[in-house]
Amino acid sequence: MEYVLEMKDISKTFPGVVALDHVQLQVKPGEVHALMGENGAGKSTLMKILMGIYTKDSGGEICFDGKPYNASNPKEAMDMGVAMIHQELNPILDMTVYENIFVGRELRKNGLVDKKAEIEEAEKLIRECGLHVSPKETLRNLTVAQCQLIEIIKAISINAKVIVMDEPTAAITEREVEFLFEHIRRLTQKGVAIIYISHRMAEIFTICDRVSVYRDGQYIGTDETKNLDEAALIKMMVGREITDVYPKLHADIGEVIFEAKDIVRADNKVKGVSLSVRRGEILGIGGLVGAGRSELVEGIFGIHPLSHGEIRVKGRKVKVSSPQDIIKEGVALITEDRKVTGLNLSGTVNDNIAMVAIKKLLTKGLYNKSKAHKASQEYVEKLKIKTPSVNQIVGNLSGGNQQKTVIAKWLLNDPDIIILDEPTRGIDVGAKRDIYLLLGNLVQQGKAVIIISSEIPELMGICDRLVVMCEGNYSGEVQRGEFSQERIMALASAIKV
Repeated sequence: MEYVLEMKDISKTFPGVVALDHVQLQVKPGEVHALMGENGAGKSTLMKILMGIYTKDSGGEICFDGKPYNASNPKEAMDMGVAMIHQELNPILDMTVYENIFVGRELRKNGLVDKKAEIEEAEKLIRECGLHVSPKETLRNLTVAQCQLIEIIKAISINAKVIVMDEPTAAITEREVEFLFEHIRRLTQKGVAIIYISHRMAEIFTICDRVSVYRDGQYIGTDETKNLDEAALIKMMVGREITDVYPKLHADIGEVIFEAKDIVRADNKVKGVSLSVRRGEILGIGGLVGAGRSELVEGIFGIHPLSHGEIRVKGRKVKVSSPQDIIKEGVALITEDRKVTGLNLSGTVNDNIAMVAIKKLLTKGLYNKSKAHKASQEYVEKLKIKTPSVNQIVGNLSGGNQQKTVIAKWLLNDPDIIILDEPTRGIDVGAKRDIYLLLGNLVQQGKAVIIISSEIPELMGICDRLVVMCEGNYSGEVQRGEFSQERIMALASAIKV
């Protein structure tokens, strides 16, 4: 059998959007097969059809393990030997780690759920993964990276013949990525096929055997990874050459506009960190996952209480008890998890963009729908959000276009200081470049930008200065002229250089 999975002539239409237009995919046993394409290319939609989350349009066929295949829900897909790690995690936050691993396929003894066996098995899987959490811990108490690893453990434990991994490394450290790659190699040696979706080019060339490329819902082609280089792959994805992946626009750097001094969070996840940013400056916050970067900006933004620290905006001390206090001062925070904290997924693009700047959209005290529609349309065009209209439900957009909607929501409020936490996570090379150019335009207008990213090349490409954190502490600062991957990693790991 040459292919363990064949998807032929697959189409899918949503209201106003052709997500897939007669596409195909052929996957061999024991290979790592990359799916590449810009956000909205149709990769995740194709995989959701495979998992029974979406139903394909009439016509087209799927063949799995030599037989016709049609899963009507994810449990059916898993029972047949297909598992998926989703880009947008779907953990059940109020259940434990072991319950999440075995949900829908509980271990039973005498007809009852065997909790003892589940805990023991989960403990073994967690240990093999190198993760230091209790199987009895509730997922609500874990970080995004830890939740991601639990999803990976869950997929590995199913003993599937095909495992789909949609952006599996977006929120995990380099050490954890290496663990994942080790597991992928072990699985492929046993004949398991991995379908791998990632926008991180280095990963594609490290772990993948073949690549299939999609663009605007259409199949472009398949080739062996060894026959391609980064430039050729980008050209297949976007239909044009992108030579400058990290465009850096010149901006005049002015006076300090925002300061956070000696920030200590009440839960001690941040321990006396200070930073400042100037008008016209892009300040990066680097560090490994778990270093306390998100915790720092969430504390500054009033999402979590501080036990100590001072915040100054435009030279004036500001008391921050809640996000409303700092939003009023012209500060915006684009959070790491767009699905949970960034968007109302059941609302329209218009509803979401208008959410923060509601006061700007009033006429004589009443919400002005036409004013909101016009403002939303303007930002859809400005940020190149791919949507049939501003009345489209945000949940129907691709991840990258959802991220642009979150950014539009905050920009409509016209903030002076914009904090972005992992803004390009799970976004393709073309959409990333759009966001970098947007940030460049913002600082040219005299605004200040603070960006958290786990991708060191991204920070080095677009930032003027970097503050690095390690285990909740300030570890050091690097100016643009002194940027080097080794220096930043040394600070992130608290190694003396």
